[in-house]
Amino acid sequence: MCYLLLPADIYPDRYWFKYNFNESPDHLSFKKGTPQRDWAKTPRFHLQGEIDLDRLLLFDWFMTDGPDLIGPRLSALIRQYAPKDVQLIDAEVLVNGEPLRGFQVPNITTVINCLDMEESVYVPLLPGVHGSPPHFISTIFRPNALDGHGLVRSNEDISLIVASAEFAEACRAQNITGIRFQENL
Repeated sequence: MCYLLLPADIYPDRYWFKYNFNESPDHLSFKKGTPQRDWAKTPRFHLQGEIDLDRLLLFDWFMTDGPDLIGPRLSALIRQYAPKDVQLIDAEVLVNGEPLRGFQVPNITTVINCLDMEESVYVPLLPGVHGSPPHFISTIFRPNALDGHGLVRSNEDISLIVASAEFAEACRAQNITGIRFQENL
């Protein structure tokens, strides 16, 4: 069984990290499913304001205006359940000017065909444009779609992150917060 990995339904606005676009790698390089080598820059994030640090650190997946950002507990599960699927890039994170350690940007580098295109429901993203990518209304996974992978991007829609049942169960068992697993769109 497979699940879509999606952001949590509830995430406080005041905990949205800002990405330093000028001094960090291009945020889109983390969304393509391409391994990156020799980073010339470190991904940098910051958060300012009245922040309850203890409450903030209850999350494991953090919302940002740039690439995804994860904490140490989720990084450990990715290393265990998807070590060949995800490149973890150390991030510099500041909260009110104070550094936090152990944060990483997940670069999901495994891209595979996960969806049953005959059973899934979709429309063209750009109606009337020949070859437009699909916009999925509902997704149905192919049997054994992940076949030994823990966390991948769907080749049918690169923005869809797909998790194995084992990875999803491990996240639930560890009470990982900031994400949810859904069987279908």
